Amino acid sequence: MTDHLLGALTIYPVRCQLCAHRFTTFLGKLKTNPRRNYDRVSVQYPAQVRPIRDPSQRVVVEGTLSDVSLRGCRVRTSQRIPMGCQVMLEFHPAEHDDPIMIDSAIVRSRCAEGIGLRFSSLLRSEERRLSRLLALRLSDQTL
Repeated sequence: MTDHLLGALTIYPVRCQLCAHRFTTFLGKLKTNPRRNYDRVSVQYPAQVRPIRDPSQRVVVEGTLSDVSLRGCRVRTSQRIPMGCQVMLEFHPAEHDDPIMIDSAIVRSRCAEGIGLRFSSLLRSEERRLSRLLALRLSDQTL
């Protein structure tokens, strides 16, 4: 309730994009999506999505990671995955680097262009790699 009232004064709760620390700040303008805690960073990385419930691990959805944050992403793909489905995500941020693996994510949105994922489980080492990647991309956007 307090966050909603402060939002009327353009004081919003936000999270640090890199360490997930929560704090409030005065923005001076209405936020376009006050429910989103993390801004997404535009990227273009090859990605593979695998449903967790597939015991054979043969179902692989190929796509392109089009934006990413510390807690979620959007994957452009023509293949359909049901809402609420638990999946694993693997994407390659650089040609010669090891892929970043998200152990568990939930399909939170679907559209003709792809799916939106919310990360529910990832190893601490993968979270650090993702955080470093975001730090580089966020610093590129502010220049």
